[in-house]
Amino acid sequence: MSRESQRLWEAMSSLSDEKIDQGAAFATQKRLHRRRWMALAACLVLVLGIGAAWRFVRFGASAGGTGSEDGVTFQVYAGPVFPLALGAADDAVTAFRTVTLDFAPWEPVWISNEAEAASRTYLTEAERQEVLEQYDQWFPEGGYYQESDDIRVTDEYVLTNASSEDRTVTVRYPFAAPLYNLQKLQPSLTAEGEALETVLRVGAYSGGFTGVWGANDPEGSANLSQPAGWEDYRDLLSDGSYLENALGPAPSVDNIPVIVYRFTDPYGPEADEAAGVPNPTLRVSMDLDYGETTVLSYGFHAGAYDAQAGTMMKGFSIPDPEDGGTYYLLVLGEDVANMAIQGYVTGGTDSDTMELDGCGVTVERYESDLDTMLRTILASDVSWQDYLTETGLGFETCYRAFLELFLQYGVLSDSGVERYAFGNLEDFTGETFRIDRVCWLEGTVTIPAGGSLTVTAEMTKSPSFDYACTRTENRGIYGYDMVTALGSQLTFTGQEAVIEDRGLVEIAFQNFGFDLETGVRRVALDVGQDHYYLGVQRRT
Repeated sequence: MSRESQRLWEAMSSLSDEKIDQGAAFATQKRLHRRRWMALAACLVLVLGIGAAWRFVRFGASAGGTGSEDGVTFQVYAGPVFPLALGAADDAVTAFRTVTLDFAPWEPVWISNEAEAASRTYLTEAERQEVLEQYDQWFPEGGYYQESDDIRVTDEYVLTNASSEDRTVTVRYPFAAPLYNLQKLQPSLTAEGEALETVLRVGAYSGGFTGVWGANDPEGSANLSQPAGWEDYRDLLSDGSYLENALGPAPSVDNIPVIVYRFTDPYGPEADEAAGVPNPTLRVSMDLDYGETTVLSYGFHAGAYDAQAGTMMKGFSIPDPEDGGTYYLLVLGEDVANMAIQGYVTGGTDSDTMELDGCGVTVERYESDLDTMLRTILASDVSWQDYLTETGLGFETCYRAFLELFLQYGVLSDSGVERYAFGNLEDFTGETFRIDRVCWLEGTVTIPAGGSLTVTAEMTKSPSFDYACTRTENRGIYGYDMVTALGSQLTFTGQEAVIEDRGLVEIAFQNFGFDLETGVRRVALDVGQDHYYLGVQRRT
């Protein structure tokens, strides 16, 4: 299995259930597993078929003039290696930095089917057995060789204290990673070889939004536009406001009153395509003043909105009785009026969709506050709980990230975007974990008077790359880059870079100055140059 194929498979497999279900034509719960994989196949076809819509990213030349004259573009940008930062500037403290790029992970590794199944620790034993059986079908030899395109980065700082007193300073090490991938990408920090006690500081979404057609539709905001080059991180971090937000208090919504409509125990006829009932669905229709009322929903996968007429409809597929389900409408502002519930043969929103008798649901109305309801909903959301388990992060850390995304870009924001315009809370549950962001590991160290202390960050670094299924000049080339001083208050006396290629790679382009043929594997860096980059391919 090629690493690019595995990355694509992992990306599609880790789509949240609600996103896949939306592409599954509102399937009933009994048929979700089959339809999820059908939707997944459709996603794969989509990914492979829209080469013209790829988001190409700038990797070489920059707006500031650094890098190669020609520059290089990649379809996926992994973000740079950032420098260590101090909590506050200290003229007495200087640093010498050595960045080592180690290609040891490029050595092919045999992965047995048993080891693959056992690694899914978040699954039950029965589910792991299913994984094993599937892998035995895919790889009857008992396993496969995996060639990683990640590298190991060691980022070492010799901190020197020129004063006559010990200096205790706060150090923060930044790194780019979505929350779902923290266990892989989060660095480890040591001081003089001993593990440093750290606190994780999580930044907000580091990207923006674009229209449906990407760069050809720049005014829209229906799609995510993740950071596309190191300049995006430069713009994000330069003025310090992004870090200030990460260090500040979490947003609060406990003072926002809501009227809750809770829907439980839905029932109706079973799906019967032969009888013209492919997807029994309940629609909840209501009247409201869009200027005075905002409606948030959970569990509803269809909708129709008419602000001029003052009407709204939300719908969901009727699950099998054993699956149950709880659905919410949260009303902020004036209450809705004339709520009506009706069954339909399918989940479409056309006005001529046939009605379906014998359907119903229990509705409870009560008042609460937004914080209480969001916590209640997330505590019962399966995909949210799975992410908490897989990442090992605490609820409060992730809830803060959820609120920041929701409040900045959702329907309660003055700068809300099209992507979240319908008030569906599921749009934020999985996305909270999957969007790009910058995080920091924060700790304190004491540098002795007139002496030095070594702080080292070690991490796995994923590459920037082009997908193997596209025919581009960079196919088979992997990019890694670093910035020298961005966001750091340190005064550097020097920086250097080391490549441990282990005979595994050839350099396609760079501005470091390595020369593998003549043995130049350690080079001095110019701290005045903001950005360094390296593109390599496997030796044949």
